Amino acid sequence: MTIGSRSRRLSFVSSLVLSLAATQSAASVAPETAATAKSTPSTSSTVVLETTKDRKKRLTEDTMSPFLRQMEYAVRGTVVIAADQINEELRNNKHQTKFPFDKIIYTNIGNPQSVGQKPLTWPRQVLALVDLPDEVGIDHPEAPKLFPADAIRRARDIKRRGLIGSDGSSGAYSHSKGVKLFREDVCSFLQQRDGPEVPTDPEDIFLSNGASSAINNVLTALIADSSCGVMIPIPQYPIYSATLDLLGGKKVGYYLDENNKWDLNMEELERSYQKAKAEGINVVSLVIINPGNPTGSVLSKEAVRDVLKFCAKHNLVLMADEVYQENVYDDNAEFYSCKRAAYDTGLLQRDGIELVSFHSTSKGVFGECGRRGGYMELVGFDEKVKAQLYKLASASLCPSVNGQIMTSLMVRGPEPGDESYDSHEAEKASIFESLKRRAKIVEQGLDSIPGFSCQPAQGAMYCFPSVELPQGAIDAANEKEMSPDTLYAVSLLENTGICVVPASGFGQKQGRYGFRTTFLPPEGEMARAVEAMKKHHEEFCKTYTK
Repeated sequence: MTIGSRSRRLSFVSSLVLSLAATQSAASVAPETAATAKSTPSTSSTVVLETTKDRKKRLTEDTMSPFLRQMEYAVRGTVVIAADQINEELRNNKHQTKFPFDKIIYTNIGNPQSVGQKPLTWPRQVLALVDLPDEVGIDHPEAPKLFPADAIRRARDIKRRGLIGSDGSSGAYSHSKGVKLFREDVCSFLQQRDGPEVPTDPEDIFLSNGASSAINNVLTALIADSSCGVMIPIPQYPIYSATLDLLGGKKVGYYLDENNKWDLNMEELERSYQKAKAEGINVVSLVIINPGNPTGSVLSKEAVRDVLKFCAKHNLVLMADEVYQENVYDDNAEFYSCKRAAYDTGLLQRDGIELVSFHSTSKGVFGECGRRGGYMELVGFDEKVKAQLYKLASASLCPSVNGQIMTSLMVRGPEPGDESYDSHEAEKASIFESLKRRAKIVEQGLDSIPGFSCQPAQGAMYCFPSVELPQGAIDAANEKEMSPDTLYAVSLLENTGICVVPASGFGQKQGRYGFRTTFLPPEGEMARAVEAMKKHHEEFCKTYTK
C-alpha cells in the first residue's frame, strides 16, 4: 500500500474528524422552512413565516450550560464517531469502498457482547422466565423441558418475594434503592468476599443503572460549589473528569507510576493534595480504580491500605471503583477490596473513613453492559447524607429492574449441587481463561513493537501502551489543532479499521503519547489486530519522519 493512498484516506478521515470538532463548536442556526420559498403566501401566513424565520433559538451553544460544552468523554469521542460513519459507509457500499478493510474492529470500549462474547446461559434463562407472564413461563407445563429446574425456582423466588405486584412483574417500578431481596443478595456476596466479620447492611446498598449512575450521584453530592475538587488518577476513566466538568468541580490529578506497573505512589498523592490546597481547592474526595482502567493494573494490599490511611488523614471521601474485581489475570496479583482494607486497618470499626464502592454487571465475565446493572455500598456515611442520596435516587424513580435482576444473579449464582451449577461455572471459567490469554496476546504483542512500551495487563480489559511519535507527526497534529495521539488513532482507524481511544482522553504526562485498547474481540482477531498495529506503526513513522 502506497504512502500516497494512505495519505488520501487519512485526509478523508482527518477532515471528517475536524468537521466533527467544528460541528461541536459551531452555534446552532435555525433552518429555513421549505414554505418560505412559496411566492404568494397569504398576509397572515407571511407574518407567521417571517416570525419563524427571524426567530432565534432559545437554546444554542452560546446560551447552554458552559459546563456541558466543556465536558469531554473520549471513549465515545470524535474518533469513535468517525469510526461509526465509516462503518455505515462500509455497510452501504460493500463493493465500492475506499478502505482496505471490510469492517471496523471496535476496541475502544469495554463492551464484551458487542464483539462476540456470548452471554452466560443461566442468568439469561432466569431473566427470561421473570419477564414472561407466569402462564407462559414458570407455570407453563412445558417449562421444565425448556429450562433447568434451578432457573425456574430462582425466577419464581424473584417474582414472589422480590418484585412488586400480585404476579411479580419486572415491568413495575421498584423501591428507589432497588429491590430489597436483591440488596440482601449483594450483602451476602460482600460478606463472602470480605469475610463474615465485616458488617454489611442492605440499607447501605443502592442498586444502580450500572456503576455510572451511582458515581454520578455521589459526585453530585460531593460538589457543593466550584471550589470543591476530587483527586482522580492520571490516567483515569473519563466518567470522572467528564462528570466533574459537568458539575463545575475541580479535577485534582495524581499520576500513577507507569514504570512500576502503574502503581500508586504516596508521595505523589501528597504532592497533588498539597498543590491543590495551595491553589485554594477544597479537596473533598479521592478516586481509585482497582483493577485499573485504562491501565490494567492491580493494586497491592499495601497500596490499598495506604490509600485508606491517606483519606482518613485528610478527611476525604474514598470512591472505590471496583467494577473489574473479577478480572485479575496475573497469578501473582489479587483483588483486595477497600472495604476489607478499611476493616484490616481498623478504620471501619472506629468510624474513621467514608467509603463508597462500586460494582457492575457490565464487566467481570458477565459483560451485560446493556442491562445497566450495578450497585454502590456506602460505608461510614452520615445518615442525613444517605437520606439526601436516597432523595436523589428517588428523582429517577428506580434503577432498571432487569439490571437489578442481573445484579442479583451475578452476586448469587447457582449453588453447588444445583442443576446448572457445573455448566454455569464452566462457562464463566471459559470466558475468564480466554480473557487471560487475550491479555497476554495484546500486552506482549504491543510491547514487542519498536517504539511501543506496554505495561503488563494484570487485570481489567485494557492495555494502555505509550507510543513514540516522530516530530513530523507532532507538527502535523498541531497544524490540525488535534492531539498527536488523536492523529495517530485516526491514521490507525483509516488504514486498519481498528478503533482505539487516544491516550490524551484519559490524561497522561506531558510529552507522552499512546492509546487505550481493549482485548475483548476473539483471540484470533486480536492477534491479527496486533500485527496490523505493528505494520501501521512502521508505515506511520515512515510517512512522518522528516
